Amino acid sequence: MERLNTKLLIVVFGVLMAMLSGCSVNAPLQFRTEIDALAAPGATIGNRFLVLPGNPGGNEQDLQFIEFKGYIEKVLANRGFVKVATAQDSDLVVFLGYGVGQPEVHQYAYDVPMWNDWGYFYPYRRSFYYRGFYPGFAGTGYTQRIDTYTTFRRYLTLEACETGPYLTQQQRKQLWKTSVQSSGASNDLRLVFPYMAAAMQGYIGANTGHMVTVDIDETDPLARSLLGPLPAAAALPPR
Repeated sequence: MERLNTKLLIVVFGVLMAMLSGCSVNAPLQFRTEIDALAAPGATIGNRFLVLPGNPGGNEQDLQFIEFKGYIEKVLANRGFVKVATAQDSDLVVFLGYGVGQPEVHQYAYDVPMWNDWGYFYPYRRSFYYRGFYPGFAGTGYTQRIDTYTTFRRYLTLEACETGPYLTQQQRKQLWKTSVQSSGASNDLRLVFPYMAAAMQGYIGANTGHMVTVDIDETDPLARSLLGPLPAAAALPPR
């Protein structure tokens, strides 16, 4: 009977864990971002802008760049900037850089209970002298296991430069620079990029003085406005 009761408790525990796991599936996508913004002191210039590739060898016709540029143009428009068609019509050129770092493997250790021949786990052991159980010796009831998980560093950088020196001398005279990074289990930059763009909006053209942390999820109104409606059958990967 005692063994049956213990097995029943094990089953109940397993069901509860499954229910908790199921709840996490429906949780909104959440991202933690780290933002670092700098601005040239006293810099004043117009608000007309053009976004160009900031990655080495970047191509304006690259489909990924075109998609990401659309998010950035919306964010800049929300900050009062005005998009123009050519660099000659702009006051500043905004270089857009982005990417995903190499996978980073992390290790962590955890303890799991040891099970004896009667189906009970230590540190409680079966007593032959009276009905029930008695505590076992400390340190004998668990075994340590080591597991790993992988993360990726996703990054986004906006570098705003004066148009004049860039056109005449190919010189990037920075007016402001805003950088965002986020670490997580997904290396899908198309998934993460809109959230990083939304998180950085309030810091564009500003000087944070140090790196600041901004948490954002898919319920954020700005993120939703950037993303637009998602396909009903879209399957979202891990964060």
